[in-house]
Amino acid sequence: MKPNKPADDLSTYYAALLEGSYDCIDRITVNAYYPMGQTGGGIRLWWRDWKGSEKGLCDAGMKAVAGDFGRRLKAWCQKHRIPFVDCHAGEDKHLMAQGLLPKDPKFRGVFAVLVGRAPAPVWQVQLNAQSKIVNLCHRDPWPHVQHYYFQILDPDWGHVMIRICGYPPFGAQVVLNGHNWVHGQARRRRYRLVQAGNCFVEGSNFAKIDELAATLLGPSLESALQRLCERWLYSACLCFALPVADQKRSRFRYRLSVWQIEYSRNLLFTDAQVMEQVYQKLIDRTRVPLDLKTLKTVFGVRHRLPRKKQRRGRSEPEVSKEVQRVEPYDVTVFSLRWGNLVLKIYDKGQRVLRVEVKVLNTAALKTGKLLDKLPDMLARMQQMLVRFLAVVKVAHLSFIDAGQFESWAEPTQRGNRRLAGLDLNKARNRAVVQALIALASAPDGFNVQELAAQVRQRFNNSTHEYSQRHAAYDLAKARGKGLAQRIPNRCRYRCQPDQLRTLCAYVTLREHVLKPLLAASNLKPIHNGPKQIAPIDEQYLRLQEQMNQTFQLLGLAA
Repeated sequence: MKPNKPADDLSTYYAALLEGSYDCIDRITVNAYYPMGQTGGGIRLWWRDWKGSEKGLCDAGMKAVAGDFGRRLKAWCQKHRIPFVDCHAGEDKHLMAQGLLPKDPKFRGVFAVLVGRAPAPVWQVQLNAQSKIVNLCHRDPWPHVQHYYFQILDPDWGHVMIRICGYPPFGAQVVLNGHNWVHGQARRRRYRLVQAGNCFVEGSNFAKIDELAATLLGPSLESALQRLCERWLYSACLCFALPVADQKRSRFRYRLSVWQIEYSRNLLFTDAQVMEQVYQKLIDRTRVPLDLKTLKTVFGVRHRLPRKKQRRGRSEPEVSKEVQRVEPYDVTVFSLRWGNLVLKIYDKGQRVLRVEVKVLNTAALKTGKLLDKLPDMLARMQQMLVRFLAVVKVAHLSFIDAGQFESWAEPTQRGNRRLAGLDLNKARNRAVVQALIALASAPDGFNVQELAAQVRQRFNNSTHEYSQRHAAYDLAKARGKGLAQRIPNRCRYRCQPDQLRTLCAYVTLREHVLKPLLAASNLKPIHNGPKQIAPIDEQYLRLQEQMNQTFQLLGLAA
């Protein structure tokens, strides 16, 4: 299947630096609710269908139903030796569930149940003196009641969590991750796969992963989620409060809506150092220029709500750069937020740059929240991601350093021989580079003796002794870095034009650009020039002026 994803400016511009990319849905939270249980009249009609009359429809009756739910579930877990764990406030339930995963790879079904307290809409039944119902309303504020977190291994979606409230009408949430679905499909097809958390990193077959993930972006996602909920909600969770026979008699059926959803674009760079440069330069160039008008364009918002109309707890549009500690690495997260819409860029693994759209409440997308609106939600999120990557200010491709000069100082392996690098901070190595440039014009190449003589000339009037043995060693290091090569069948060497260009670039920049500019930067103010200024000095003055402006843009100028 051809991936169904729109192109963006960032990945298009840096295509030459990318090894691959894929789009995938991450975390999805689906709300499951009983429509009749949302109104007082509806809950009374359902209770009559379930119990035959309104007898027992009171606060004590509601509490008794919740108690029966918990006792039946705990007894079932003890019978089948399934962990039934009480959780304290603040504990990471997903992390706890990861430690309880069964070791059998063929296991399917409920493998653990975690119990915690959370706020929920609980009906309050008001009775008159004759014990007749006068009114039904939700308690305000919502009380903290028992919720049961079913940890399930699904054959298609892997680890799925279903949270269900013990009080009628038994509201539930289904939490799953699209990467788990892609992981299972890739394993069945024996595709190469390396996963770090909820991301596929270097070593994976990104082309095949992108094809699999594309199926989640099509119309089949709605039906797949519907089948998943039908498979587990009624037979594995709700049955402890409403047996299957009672579900049919009372016509209890959930309706599904999407509460939260995440969508990511993952770019695999060919070089980790290049990816780090691209990302850091993107942050530096983008963070300041983003204004309110640009944010409204990115998030697709026409108007900004007046402060008096904003709900309590809603945050203002925010641009932030934060550093989060994620063992064993430091992860820099560049994020934009507008209410319940969040855009993030951060690195995963060593070479993967992730761009993520997170919707904390799908009402912010203004497409509707029911499950059949999922294609519209994904389309809005894709448009938001493309607009975001269109406004970020990326670094010019010509100024992305591939770490060439830094790699010169690193050791080189030539066959079974390990050679030291060329550290250009040392005078000896700089003399070798200059000698190679001088000998490159020889039509018949040069030998080790000639190289040694050239280096000795550059150490004139010094006590440095430079022998042919030293020259042979330094020449081997230069060959290891691809700066010189041996003439076939001869003990002579030469520098090819591209090798010579690299050597000359270093010498020219160091001796004729950096040194004069740094020397001029120490003169405050710069001395008055001579009456007749040479063209090269005029160019130096212009470069000095431009360099000072560059320092001001970088925040280095005092």
